[in-house]
Amino acid sequence: MNLFTTKASLLFVAITILISTKQLSAQESNDLEGWSAVQIDLKATQKLSFSVAEHLRYRNDISTLSTYFTQLETSYEIFKDFELGGGARFIKKNDDIGNKQGIESHFRYQIETRYQHGVKQLNISYRLRYQNKNELGLSEDEGDIAKEQLRFMVGIGYKLKPIGVVFKLKGELFSTISAGADSKKIDRNRYTLMASRKFKRIGKFSLFYRIQEEINTIEENVAKSVIGFKYSYGIDLRKRS
Repeated sequence: MNLFTTKASLLFVAITILISTKQLSAQESNDLEGWSAVQIDLKATQKLSFSVAEHLRYRNDISTLSTYFTQLETSYEIFKDFELGGGARFIKKNDDIGNKQGIESHFRYQIETRYQHGVKQLNISYRLRYQNKNELGLSEDEGDIAKEQLRFMVGIGYKLKPIGVVFKLKGELFSTISAGADSKKIDRNRYTLMASRKFKRIGKFSLFYRIQEEINTIEENVAKSVIGFKYSYGIDLRKRS
């Protein structure tokens, strides 16, 4: 193991400890959620890609269905390592709180820019996203006000070649910019540690652990932990033309 590999490994350990210490010192998580997803990635051309995914999420210590949704995404590489993307999410939300309960239908769309570059054996990525979400079947008079958010994410990836596993650390900040919201305020942060392994002809398997905190809510900061699994399979149409 060379000196740079040793330093990179120590960097991942140090950041992971820092994230865990910060969150645990602030407060213990209020809930543990379980997220899972199955995704198909389609490479249409050298620059154009599509994906479709099915997601399932549980809350209350992974005992209660929270949401399930279908997500469609596309991205286009404007120039090397810089992409524009967009997506739509068709959501079913299990509302089991209050007098009116049941499955609600929501719709979310997003537009984003992504950039990545390499620093020796590290891959560093950035993403800036705008998203807009609202409940279907309700008017503004009935209480449906679209929730608009800006999200900024930074990720650091490192491939441990002897075992073929890619480790990635991501940090993300959310700011709600809906009408009446304080657009200068960061109201959510999210930290993720992910490990991924790609198998030829089978697909890619990913496991992750995530800590998310809602900041400055009416009562107090609300935190949760998430453990997740994702499987994705890629289809390259360029090889079939």
